[in-house]
Amino acid sequence: MMTVPLDRSYADQLDAADDLAGMQQAFVNLEPDMIYLDGNSLGRLPRTAVDLADDLVRRQWGGRLIRGWNEGWFDLPERIGAKIAVWLGLHQMR
Repeated sequence: MMTVPLDRSYADQLDAADDLAGMQQAFVNLEPDMIYLDGNSLGRLPRTAVDLADDLVRRQWGGRLIRGWNEGWFDLPERIGAKIAVWLGLHQMR
């Protein structure tokens, strides 16, 4: 049976070798010392979601007003449904 060291230096070694360690920067993290283990949560906020929400409010709604609805919103359910159908093997992508 292999003994695994349970100290901070071993944890730091694992962190240094972790290929996903850089992914932390992709998320908003206002409390870096918090260990967040809520499995029923949306998780930490992706920075890209902040940018997309800002674009939605400022450009699509604020800048385009009602015209924005005709620029991809009305057919969005059909486009998403077509992608889901491909995943389910129901038909080929157009």
